[in-house]
Amino acid sequence: MKPRTLVLAFSAAFCVVTFAALTEVPPEWRLWGAETDWELTAIARLLLQGEPRADRFRDVLVLPLKEANAFVNPDGYLLVTEGLLERLEGREEIAFVLAHELAHWVKGHPRNLETDPTRLERLRSEVERGLGTSVVGTGLQLLVHAVASYYSREREREADAEAIRLMAKGGFNLEAAKQALRRLSDEGGLLSWFRSHPFLAERMEIVDNAIRRWRPVAAPPPTLAPPPDRAEEVFVDLRMAPWGGTERTLWREFADEVSQNFWSALMEATRNGTCPFHPVKRWQRYRAKVWTLTVVPTEWRSGMLSVSSEWQRWEVRMVWHLVNAQGLVVATSEERFGVTMGAKEPLRTSILSAAPLLAQRLARFVVKHCHGQASLLKATP
Repeated sequence: MKPRTLVLAFSAAFCVVTFAALTEVPPEWRLWGAETDWELTAIARLLLQGEPRADRFRDVLVLPLKEANAFVNPDGYLLVTEGLLERLEGREEIAFVLAHELAHWVKGHPRNLETDPTRLERLRSEVERGLGTSVVGTGLQLLVHAVASYYSREREREADAEAIRLMAKGGFNLEAAKQALRRLSDEGGLLSWFRSHPFLAERMEIVDNAIRRWRPVAAPPPTLAPPPDRAEEVFVDLRMAPWGGTERTLWREFADEVSQNFWSALMEATRNGTCPFHPVKRWQRYRAKVWTLTVVPTEWRSGMLSVSSEWQRWEVRMVWHLVNAQGLVVATSEERFGVTMGAKEPLRTSILSAAPLLAQRLARFVVKHCHGQASLLKATP
């Protein structure tokens, strides 16, 4: 059978199923860094097509938290953390997690509120690390309780079976459900998403039974396409090579800070629309072209300035290599980056605080050399 095409587009004449454009992120979730994603929206709406309460579903929101979790709130938003998405491999496994949570929504399952103070404090710390100081007081408490609430094991069993039905109706690979369960259980069941779920063996049996039931009537695979005006998606894999000198630990800390700031810097650098690609995050890399930006430190200098004993300077020399999805070297450059600070200022603190500035320079380097790559971006890697 011919695969169906599902697009977030705009005319029924060109696709079998049409969906409205992405909804705007509500202000209360935008404050917490939530974002929409065209593919997650498409998957969710395909899974919910023709289901009870489907008209009350709003959208999928991605939260920038390492804590692995997903849930549907009473307003009809399915919230999933980047920490959960990064543990999955590809669209089909993601579809199972979304289908599982949407099964709770379709069935109207109530959630239980977490009361364990130790776990609540751990979640509070994770939320604060993930979102910085932008959420405080009552807002922070509400988010922690939302992330920490859970379903009973009986409801989880029902949602596993129902998720397979939704996946079969949407044409997704049912075997991916088992792979997703194995992958998410690798951390010994400590993931929040596994907190109240039955043991892995029991879940596998539930999923296997559901697969046998629904595979014979499964729909053909859908083709999910981005909005027609969206630029080619590219994941720039930033690789900060290690430094072998005595400052290796400080360089590793600095490199981690640069990596954490790189994606937002790249988004800002491409915002003017002149770059022929749209940068995506690590969890989205499976559907994107992958470029590699390697930063190799070659020299480390620090010391007092010769012109004044009141100032000191740190500087690192590096070689940058940008390679596109076809394995072709787009650019190579020798660069210097440094910070001048007061003689009494802590060197480590000053270096780490400069990490966002290097991330911005790296982002501009990518954007500068992406011009002229439009034809290669369209080519199959």
